[in-house]
Amino acid sequence: MDVRTLADRELAELPLIDMTEWLVRKGEHDPTFRLVANEFGVVTTLLDHGYYIEASERIVPLLGMKVPAAFHRLGLALEVKANGKKAAKRRFRSFSPAVIGHADLSDWRNAFKWNKSWLGLPLAVGLGLVALIFWPDPAPPPVTPTASDERVITVTEDEALAKRLEELEQEVARLEEANEALTTEDKTSEAPKAPEASAVVPLGEVEQLVSDKRYEEADVLLAGKAKAGQEQAVGFYRLLVDNKLGEADIDDYADYVNKYPESGYMADVLWMKGIAEKKAGDDTYRTTLAEVAAMDGTYWAPIAKSVLEEE
Repeated sequence: MDVRTLADRELAELPLIDMTEWLVRKGEHDPTFRLVANEFGVVTTLLDHGYYIEASERIVPLLGMKVPAAFHRLGLALEVKANGKKAAKRRFRSFSPAVIGHADLSDWRNAFKWNKSWLGLPLAVGLGLVALIFWPDPAPPPVTPTASDERVITVTEDEALAKRLEELEQEVARLEEANEALTTEDKTSEAPKAPEASAVVPLGEVEQLVSDKRYEEADVLLAGKAKAGQEQAVGFYRLLVDNKLGEADIDDYADYVNKYPESGYMADVLWMKGIAEKKAGDDTYRTTLAEVAAMDGTYWAPIAKSVLEEE
């Protein structure tokens, strides 16, 4: 199964409510899990709104704890959505052998073309190196003296050992290349037909595409002109899509805030602005997130509070 398809399936099927309840029950007896349960609530909220990068970053501490495999599956799915297959594979490799070999992660092993037997490869290589170091060289064959004055070239023990180590390193490199080749994806499926831009932005269709996380297609439709009375909504979706495609900057959010100060999407816009400022190293993000935290009743208020309280 394609890694991205697997990630979408995991995000759709994993029982997030049950996982949250499990953490809460553990937290009744362990303060560490009580803190993790609160953090996991932030992760699920970020996930609900498609903020995969932030959600993937915040779930990392939980992946180092003794939790059910479902949490590791979620961590892999989030990393695929946030940073792609190679980053998810690196996260997969960072798991303990027990987690990697867990039955519930079999689909991920297959997606990464990861054979359980490879878990022992580092150990085998290490043992091979030790064996080479301590394995005695065979006794040299007797040399029959001759009357010839020809020069005899001899190989020292250190040179022989160096040659064997070099051969072993080449073999390990070959195995790694073969493993990497197995992970290459076949992209043979035909891409869906892209929507055509229209003169007027079909807001309902844009909302559905954004809901389905089909941001490139929504971007095409947003090239048109907003209908009268829909300017605020269309402007917001343009910002949101640009944010998802990595094309929005702090000035874009600030322009929207100045243009539509009474917008019903203000909490969402300020949240995106605050995150953009934080990533840019702009200390203004604290003021922006404090404004979001004060917007009681919005999705982003408790999350903004959590971010500010961590500092």
